Amino acid sequence: MKRFISAGYRSLLVLMLSLTPAAYADTPSTSELYRLELQNTDNEAVDLSAYKGKIVLLNFWATWCPPCVKEMPSMQRLRNHFSEQPFEIIAINIGESSTAVSSFLLELDTELTFPILLDEEGKSYQVFGIRGLPMTLLLDKQGELLSRTLGGKDWDSAASIQLVQAALNAEND
Repeated sequence: MKRFISAGYRSLLVLMLSLTPAAYADTPSTSELYRLELQNTDNEAVDLSAYKGKIVLLNFWATWCPPCVKEMPSMQRLRNHFSEQPFEIIAINIGESSTAVSSFLLELDTELTFPILLDEEGKSYQVFGIRGLPMTLLLDKQGELLSRTLGGKDWDSAASIQLVQAALNAEND
């Protein structure tokens, strides 16, 4: 779809998709996360079952999506905040090549140290019922959905930190 839509219309499309009722449809069992294997930007296979036992912030994004790009530095700061905890951020790029994503990452002012995975065919998009970008799911240690956020967010805000801390605390009870 990217080839046929100009940058201005892409932003409008993301906004329109995010406002549709389908964007709020129930997500299939997020334990599907552990059945996925995606490539990283070095074209190495990453088995997502390696993240079982951690609280996971699973972000779906694209380089052409302004809110996606804007929230990435705050996601890195959130990851840094919880660096000593069983917490991981995984960003899954939808529909773009390794070359395009790698070039984009080199241009960012903030180095991202969390996993950036590629889903050129959109299989994770289908598994999780994603209807707009950015879409972020917070998953517990078993891969079950705790919260869903459609649209960009300041991930290192006090509210976001509190949300992740509450998930970590619940897992420790």
